[in-house]
Formats: sequence, structure tokens, C-alpha cells
Amino acid sequence: MAFQLRYFAGIALALSADPALGARSALQAVFGSLAWFGAIFYTYLYNGCMDYHEDRVNGSARPLASGRLPRRTALLVARGAAVASLVSAACAGLGPALLCAAMLLLGHAYSAPRTAWKNRTPAAMGVVFLSGLLTYAAGPLALGVSPRSPALFLTALAMSLWMALVGAVAKDFSDIEGDAAAGRRTWAVTLGERRTRVLVAVGACTVGGTFTAGASRWAPEQLPTAAVVLAGGIALAVVTLTGHAGDARHLRRRPYRYFMVTQHCAHLALLGQAVV
Repeated sequence: MAFQLRYFAGIALALSADPALGARSALQAVFGSLAWFGAIFYTYLYNGCMDYHEDRVNGSARPLASGRLPRRTALLVARGAAVASLVSAACAGLGPALLCAAMLLLGHAYSAPRTAWKNRTPAAMGVVFLSGLLTYAAGPLALGVSPRSPALFLTALAMSLWMALVGAVAKDFSDIEGDAAAGRRTWAVTLGERRTRVLVAVGACTVGGTFTAGASRWAPEQLPTAAVVLAGGIALAVVTLTGHAGDARHLRRRPYRYFMVTQHCAHLALLGQAVV
């Protein structure tokens, strides 16, 4: 859902700068959406297969970790989704096909045992940041529109940083035990949870404040979206800084939930404004 919102946000912002849209472009946008869904589906399902042991240590109730879904079945489905995403992307055009292939490679490298970029926070942040930029660019390219408007550039940059500086780090708070057992070197493991919470809080407020300042200067029409991110960043910072290492797992997950709710609300505000 989050990546589909990003994809269509890119389309909405591109159309605001170049409103011409033909029937062929609309069909290409649909194929692009299906392609992106398949690529993200592969990325998350493959990650779940590779995180099997850590998730069991962390007490996850996900189907793979709980044994309700066999890993072999999940891998087959994931590979099928990857193939389907490439076929759909090819129907959307050369640009979307190249971006989709890049997205699949990033998703694979993030979790694959030989690369395992998920094991270190800076590498994970880089993957997440690039995946955000690719997603915002994929929609406009499916329409044949150059993703270069100031509003699109600012929003893509700010929300990709929101993913990298906030989401990619906050997600680790509930998984520290499993990550440590698996030998991962995330910030929550190496720096400690308290210091990492401070970094997340600072990152959230910085992204929200910078987005708002940038919108005021270069894209005033994006101020409502930026205001949502700023408010969410402040709320997330409060929740993050008041959390404790001894909290139950669902409470340690709260910063990540605030991250998700904020980005959902921001994109819904953006798309709602585009419709109006």
C-alpha cells in the first residue's frame, strides 16, 4: 500500500506539471502499478524467507516465522511475482522496465545471504532511500512524463529521506534480540537502543522541518503534505524518546507505526489535493 501510494503520488505530481494524459498513457500507468506491486511483493516476501530465524527469535507471528507458510512455497511465489513484475513493466515501456529491474535487484541484494545489506543500518538506509526515489520516478516514466517538476523532486527527496532516516532505523527497535543473534550490525545493536532512539527522533523532526521549509520556498502547493510530515515527525519523536528498552515488543514497535501512519496520511493528503 505504501509503495502504491508513492507510485501514484509521483503520477499526480507529474500531471500537475503536464496534465496531458491519453488512453495509452493511462494503460501504461496501470501496467506500471502492477509491475511495482510485483516488485515490492517479491522484495518483502523474499526478505521474510531470509529473516526466518531472526523472526522466530523475536517471537514474530508472521506466517513464515510461525510455520503456517512453508519457505519453499513462499520462495516460489516470490520468484513468480518477480517474473510477473518484469513482464508488466515491459508493457509499461522501457523506462519502467529498467526501474523495475533495478528495484528487484535492490530488493534481492537487501536480503540475499551473499550481500545482506539489511545487516548494517547505513546499507539498509541506502537501499530504502533509492527504492523511494525509484518509486516516485516510476509513475511519471510510465506516462512518458519527465519526473523533473520542483514539487515532485522535493516530495520524492523528502519522503525518501523519511523512509531512510526514520523508517529504516525505527523498524529495528522491536527486533534487537533476533538481529543480535543473527550477527547483524544495526545501529540498535551497535549503538544501543537509547542512542538510536535519539537519532530517529532527530531524523524525523529534521525531515519534517526541512520539507516544510523547502515547500515554502520552492513548492507552496506542497505545504499541506509537508505539514503532515512535520506533525507526524514531532509526534514520532515524542513516542520514540519516551520508549524504553524493557517495553513489550508491540510498544517498541510504536515508532515504526507512527512512521507508517505519517507517510500514509501525507500521501493521502497529496492525492486528495490533486483530485480536488
